[in-house]
Amino acid sequence: MTSSLIVGVDSSDASLGAADWAGSEAAATGRSVRLVHVRPGGFWRWPGDERVDEAEQDALQAMKWFADDLRRAHRGLRVDVETVTGPVDRVLLASADQDGTLVLGTRGSGGFAALLLGSVAQSVAAQAETPVILVPQQAAAAQPGYRVVAGVDPAGDCRPVLDFALRNAQDHGVVMRAVHVWQPPVPWGAGPVQPGEAERHEVEHHQVHALREAVAAAHARFPVVESTSAELSGDPARVLVEEAEKASLLVVGRRRHRPVSALGPVAHAAVHYSRCPVAVVPHW
Repeated sequence: MTSSLIVGVDSSDASLGAADWAGSEAAATGRSVRLVHVRPGGFWRWPGDERVDEAEQDALQAMKWFADDLRRAHRGLRVDVETVTGPVDRVLLASADQDGTLVLGTRGSGGFAALLLGSVAQSVAAQAETPVILVPQQAAAAQPGYRVVAGVDPAGDCRPVLDFALRNAQDHGVVMRAVHVWQPPVPWGAGPVQPGEAERHEVEHHQVHALREAVAAAHARFPVVESTSAELSGDPARVLVEEAEKASLLVVGRRRHRPVSALGPVAHAAVHYSRCPVAVVPHW
């Protein structure tokens, strides 16, 4: 990959974690890092109130420290810094061009159900036209044998998700595992007339076939990457998070032009509960 990783930074520990992750990722994949600090504009303050200026200086100093730390940790890594005034979510959305990937830190207290996604990160991930990678503040470090996990729905447009996952796996020399979680319809198991096992197996067979076809088509574009696929049943969000327990990255999709600017339920749960970074990839 040759595109930039664009990191939204302030003076928080979450920003430090995101910048550190982006530095390692960029160094490993031959990309550059651009740190973007946003000064919220359009607010009024009392004349002579120096607290805003002090907070701003602290944030700018932190950004410079982030940049210096990344350059020292990764010799030869290009790190640019940028300060922009405006609404935070709009500035971050505008900062990522078609060749860029946004990286944002998320705050949390470390428990499975305690990771909290900030409103800015949620808004950006739900609207961006480019992939957004959300890095938990206490993200678990990738270990040898870890893989890239992609949550896909072969009935929809899963090519962008698979391509992103395969490209990342290729860059890091790891396995890509494509997972489709099938949730039986509500009437299955309820009501006076029960579908037989033959019907259930037929549906499952169709799902497995569709997943394998989608992965095979994507694998043809990344032939050197080792990939596996799994058709599982259960709650999609919970199963994906469990699958990502030993993943360096979880990749999920987000439909463009949803009726509201919000993540779908599976992507929303994944970015809240996953311990590893989560890439949200827009698709049609």
